[in-house]
Amino acid sequence: MDVAEYYRGLSNSRTEIMAKCIASSEAFAMHTTSHNFLKDYGLMLSVMSGPEKSVFDQACREYQYSLEAIIRGNYRHAFSSLRLSLELFIASVYFSAHLMKLKLWSAGTDDLHWATITDNDKGVFSHAFLGAFNAELGTYRTQYAKLASSVYRECSEYVHGNPITHEDSALNIEFDFDKTIAFHERADTVRLCIIFVFSVRYLSELDGIRLNIIEPVVMDALGTIAEVQGIFGATGK
Repeated sequence: MDVAEYYRGLSNSRTEIMAKCIASSEAFAMHTTSHNFLKDYGLMLSVMSGPEKSVFDQACREYQYSLEAIIRGNYRHAFSSLRLSLELFIASVYFSAHLMKLKLWSAGTDDLHWATITDNDKGVFSHAFLGAFNAELGTYRTQYAKLASSVYRECSEYVHGNPITHEDSALNIEFDFDKTIAFHERADTVRLCIIFVFSVRYLSELDGIRLNIIEPVVMDALGTIAEVQGIFGATGK
């Protein structure tokens, strides 16, 4: 087969997958919801001011890549980018408390490790981290740590090429409804975890104006938590 013809056929297949995703009311409704999470991340980014903001911005871009991949049927790439976006989101919060590590990582002399940024003793879900920035949310740290660990592991199956992530033996490129739904369910979990660690790190430091900006995002995700209700109740709403 001519190389140009091969890639034209591949492009056509991806276009057909996108059309099928859009035509599926359930799949595209979930995609729309996941896409709208970008607005939430944008608001979170807008109230950040430290040097870690650039890492959070990178995470937003990687999340966008994952959306572009899933709607075109690039399932492995979609889950891999979703995992990286989660890692970068968490890292941005971790780096806010470890400026030296941010500088070393930015200079390319240190690597980013999931085990480090989520370490039980020093990571963003640790007693020490919550004690330093928002001890009131400490009750919930184990719950969200488990959620983050679970979604990271599930996305990692695509990074590591576990058997269940492979396409069929005929190498057909087809719309996979189940993988599409699974992706968006995990995107929802990623959002929940990110809003939690963001709230732990920043809510106690935001002024009234920035609290007002971020309130709809946090309350939508964590509004059932009494301690979160108390934070925003102090704004007079």
